Amino acid sequence: MNILQAFMFSFEALRERRLRTSLTTLMVVMGASLIVSLNGTGNGFRNFVNEQFSSLGANVLILSPRSESIEMNTALADEIARFKGVEEVIPYIQQISTVVSRGEEQTSIVVGVDQSKLRLLFPTLSLKVGTLVSESDSIGIVLGSEVARLSEEREAFAGLSQTVKIKYQTYEGQNPQIVQRSFVVRGILDYIGSGVVPVDQMVFISTRAADNLFNRGGNFDGFYVITENPELNEEVRRRLQERYGGDLVIISPQVIADMIQQISGGVYLFIRIVAMVSLLVASIGIITTLQTSVMERVREIGLLKALGFNKRLILVLFLCEAMTIGIIGGSIGVLLGMGLSHGMSVLLGRSLQIRAPTSGGRRVFSLHIVPAFDPWNLLSTWVLCVVLSMISGFYPSWRASRLDPVVALRHE
Repeated sequence: MNILQAFMFSFEALRERRLRTSLTTLMVVMGASLIVSLNGTGNGFRNFVNEQFSSLGANVLILSPRSESIEMNTALADEIARFKGVEEVIPYIQQISTVVSRGEEQTSIVVGVDQSKLRLLFPTLSLKVGTLVSESDSIGIVLGSEVARLSEEREAFAGLSQTVKIKYQTYEGQNPQIVQRSFVVRGILDYIGSGVVPVDQMVFISTRAADNLFNRGGNFDGFYVITENPELNEEVRRRLQERYGGDLVIISPQVIADMIQQISGGVYLFIRIVAMVSLLVASIGIITTLQTSVMERVREIGLLKALGFNKRLILVLFLCEAMTIGIIGGSIGVLLGMGLSHGMSVLLGRSLQIRAPTSGGRRVFSLHIVPAFDPWNLLSTWVLCVVLSMISGFYPSWRASRLDPVVALRHE
């Protein structure tokens, strides 16, 4: 009897006990599908986090004042620029304002920054049309990709060379006042994906124009500190902390990304352990199924031995039954796990949504996590199911092979 005949014989034996076999196989399916779906979703989430943080350079620190005791001015920027390991300090001014175009309006973050240095901050930044605004341009504005279109149905919220208004509310004493100023669209950015800094939902003007518009009096809202190397981020952050104490809030996007991945990795590890426990439970089910099968088929085993089947062949036949359960359960589990992972990504995408206000209500930005599957992980999960099934089925198979044929034939 060759191996193919052994598998066919074992498959027929399992078919005679369909309900028990199906329930045992289902346990293997659930364990394998959990492992695969969690691996796929975990890899997709890891890629999602990396993608979101990759829009901002890895060698960037974001500084903002913690209190009014420190002034974010040019003198402070020059002082920080002299720190060892600091390549560039880019001051910025930002404020949430309303952008008005063609009678439509939407809320956006208006940022005043030296746009010649934007690519140091956002390596993937590129222009769809137009040019960036120079520091001497007091009326030019560059729109983020999502600002340039009000909705999916209406592509043209604002176009190149069009005049738009920026307005915001301020107070003079107790009296509210609306401040507004007109700008000319010099450029529109390509979509780069909204990460730590939501570039696609922002508009950019020159630092001088922002200072005048928001009446900052020569002070900035914060600095982007560009280090010479991402490995120097922590050292520069420590020196800034030692020098300015609690006066500055220092944010390292790379540290945030690492922390998110560590937390998510811990959660996924815990759930993977649960999945492994389910596979161990399935192993117990395989032992129970085959052991019961041996007890029910004692006379059949005695007859096979009387026909010339030796101990090794009997062992192989029962091991093939265990392998069949593992192969079928592992194969279905891997395919089901891939489907579950895509389903989980859809649910996560619906729960992770950003609602941005517009004149027509709210615009929804979905954060879609695409599952990522490593072929080696899929193969190793399938092999794990088969190997665990074989290990679980070894003792019942060994016991069947050791039965005395005379005693087995007399068994009632």
